[in-house]
Amino acid sequence: MTWWKRNNRDLDRELRSHFDLLIEEQQECGLSPGEARNAACRAFGNSTSIKEEVREMWGWTPLKIVIQDLGYAIRALKKSPGFAVTAILTLALGIGASTAVFTVVDSVVLEPLGYRDSSRLVAAWERIPTSPNPFGPNPRHADLWAKRSNACTGMTLLRQGTGGLAVGTEHPRMVGTVASYSNLFDVLQVTPFLGRGFLPEDGAAGHDNLVILTYSLWQSQFNSDPNVVGKIVRLNDNPKEIIGVLPASFHFPNGNALHAFWSKQSASSAPEPAIFVPVAPNLERFDWNGEYGNWIALARLKPGITNKQAEAQLTSLEAEILQMMPANQRGNGPGGLTAFVQPLQEAVVGDSKTGLWLLMAAVIGLMLLACVNLANAQLGRTLSRQREAAVRTALGAAKWRIVWNSLAENLLLAAAGGVAGAVFALAGVNLFRHYSPVDLPRLSEIHLNVTVLLFSAALTLGSSILSGVLPALRLSHTDPQSSLQLGNRRALGGQSRKLRSWLIGLQVFGCTALLLVTGLFSKSLLHLLHEDRGFDTGNVMVAETSLPTNAYGTDQSRIAFYDRVLENLRAIPGVQSAGMVSRMPLEGESWIEGFQRVDRPNQESLINLRWASPGYFETTRQTLVAGRFFEERDRNLSSAIVSQALARALWQDENPIGSQAMTEGRKFQVIGVVGDSRSTSLKAAPVRMAYLHYKDRPQYATVFMARGPLPPEVFAGKMRQAIWKQSPDIMIARVKTLDSQLSDSLAAERFQTLVLMSFGIAALLLAMLGIYGVLSYSTAVRKQEIGLRMALGATRRKIYSLTMGEAGVPVFAGLAAGLVASTLAGHVIKGFVYDTQAVDLTVIVIVTALFLAAAVTAAFVPARRATRVDPMEALRPD
Repeated sequence: MTWWKRNNRDLDRELRSHFDLLIEEQQECGLSPGEARNAACRAFGNSTSIKEEVREMWGWTPLKIVIQDLGYAIRALKKSPGFAVTAILTLALGIGASTAVFTVVDSVVLEPLGYRDSSRLVAAWERIPTSPNPFGPNPRHADLWAKRSNACTGMTLLRQGTGGLAVGTEHPRMVGTVASYSNLFDVLQVTPFLGRGFLPEDGAAGHDNLVILTYSLWQSQFNSDPNVVGKIVRLNDNPKEIIGVLPASFHFPNGNALHAFWSKQSASSAPEPAIFVPVAPNLERFDWNGEYGNWIALARLKPGITNKQAEAQLTSLEAEILQMMPANQRGNGPGGLTAFVQPLQEAVVGDSKTGLWLLMAAVIGLMLLACVNLANAQLGRTLSRQREAAVRTALGAAKWRIVWNSLAENLLLAAAGGVAGAVFALAGVNLFRHYSPVDLPRLSEIHLNVTVLLFSAALTLGSSILSGVLPALRLSHTDPQSSLQLGNRRALGGQSRKLRSWLIGLQVFGCTALLLVTGLFSKSLLHLLHEDRGFDTGNVMVAETSLPTNAYGTDQSRIAFYDRVLENLRAIPGVQSAGMVSRMPLEGESWIEGFQRVDRPNQESLINLRWASPGYFETTRQTLVAGRFFEERDRNLSSAIVSQALARALWQDENPIGSQAMTEGRKFQVIGVVGDSRSTSLKAAPVRMAYLHYKDRPQYATVFMARGPLPPEVFAGKMRQAIWKQSPDIMIARVKTLDSQLSDSLAAERFQTLVLMSFGIAALLLAMLGIYGVLSYSTAVRKQEIGLRMALGATRRKIYSLTMGEAGVPVFAGLAAGLVASTLAGHVIKGFVYDTQAVDLTVIVIVTALFLAAAVTAAFVPARRATRVDPMEALRPD
């Protein structure tokens, strides 16, 4: 402020010089020095007013006013540290939560995918008549799409999975893999920053031992070695040469965000893609009708081509494909195949978009409740400042100065809350990335950016204005004469009390709506946790393994390995049963195939196919409805076990035991029927399942299970020993209890409910604080009235009723409005809750009782204080 002091000194010298000249002029006219000075004073006028006018012409006066009022606001807040700390923490939590959630929404939903011209990237799917949902296309169909379609500049096929990566002599670690045609990075228009991309000849037999690493894997596994290109690693026990490293900005969606078929359940172990491998599959080994849902087709549209145009062209090619199909492979019927083209970002984000916007709505509602609470607190301070505002108005202060003076305090509070909120947001984003459910798309891309910071700044400014405008306007309309009179000040206090009661009603409304929505999510989660699953998860340990194709390339070698591991597991002391299955339970649908009776080939049903060993059903304790489970004799037979839903669909009231069925072009005899189970997802009805003996198609990836009352830590270690006893090079992707797998399968629902519950508790506390503040303020204003009532014989019970009844109207009005709003919101969130109605009487009763209990608790302390008013002291004049 040196410039300001220098200008003031110059102005003082100039005015003093002008005043001295006036004195000299008066003395030249014959006046004495004293008379000349008095005459000069009269001619010169008010020097302070002249200084103010000159300073206004400098243009710095508004800045000085701002600085002065901010300084005054700081001093005022120092006198009320409790209020200042409470307000800052309230705003910090509101701004921090809102900024953190908006960061997720912006990174996942709003921000385009990190590829060049990403709006032209699409996913191409096929629809078949036996399923309402689209699937990844048959590789033969996709190959014809790529060759004959002129709507795309390029089309590629890929499939996601996991692999065991070993460097040196270490145990293999699980990494996410993407096996794709060599043109994947040409379609995405991504260039490695080290090495090279795939060439057209890569992926063919003899040229498929190449890999490209992601930037994060290069950093973590190879310590950012600039000479990594050319080094050899082992992937699933096969040597692979590193030919490139992708840039740090490259992120590819994992198997949950971009999967080859639509499932209501995600895998709890879908890692981020870390290694890309070229493939060039032999199309001759694929049937024309089948292999749906195993591959994903991505394409880049030509400029000017819309999704609908590309879809129409691919659908027309589907008609040609049907004509090319051999007659014996048209199981789905002619005219049943159509194409579906979807923007890649829409395919990646999927249903997560609606859930994130719902979360954003909840946190914005919490932010508004925080602003209303702060406005309510500021209204309470307004009455104590009305006399000050009246005096300033009487002395000529402009209304805008009084409004600004009041808003300056809120601006300081919001600024402090905004800075603290930004820190909370950064911590919240890190926690979100660490603890959020694995199926959230683009999780690795979530970060703070300029858009988020601008949102946070706008939120800070908006909260300042929203929470301060009502108190400021009330002060600006203060009548000096009325405010300086005791009776009128009480009347103004009564008007302020009414306004604060309305604000309390608004808080109760928002809090009730949020709590009721949270209640619906909580009840949905409870239903899922206690749903009849059709299998028992207690005391079961599971271990997922993946065999290297190099050492276990033959069916017999894999069967021998599984047999020995099962023997080792059953030999563990305390183990009651052990078995294996080809897919981890509760990780969605997979290996979807057609299943039909041999005697009625026209009746076909889509099923989830699994390969299992003897002991699997005994370990999971699924119900045997008819027939028998797998036994050792089935090793030499072609046996199948079907679920009850599949038996009803194909055999109706007939007994399927002993019947012949066909799947994958092979015949099997049905030996058993098991009860329906929710082994693919707890959130969907049991799907039709068929189980084949594991020797019929021994998988490279499989899941071992063992049941026994052993401590989980001990059990997990013994399972690893049982597997590594056969081969220390086997990749064990994960070892966990089946209870943990069940819990992980509901990670998204649990996380969503936890976040909403946190917001609901915060909103409830804010509403309680608001009710407490209103009644405390009301008790102080009505102190003389309460004293008079007590002097006239009012009992404490009457005072309790009077005080607590004051909050009754806004609380019940807010509850009623919140019930209506939650009913409307319930219809919006119906797709996110399970077995829960939009209007649930149980949830309504619980939330209403909870809120009324909270309201009574918040009102009790002010009411108790009112009953202790001394009538003699209360009736004494101010």
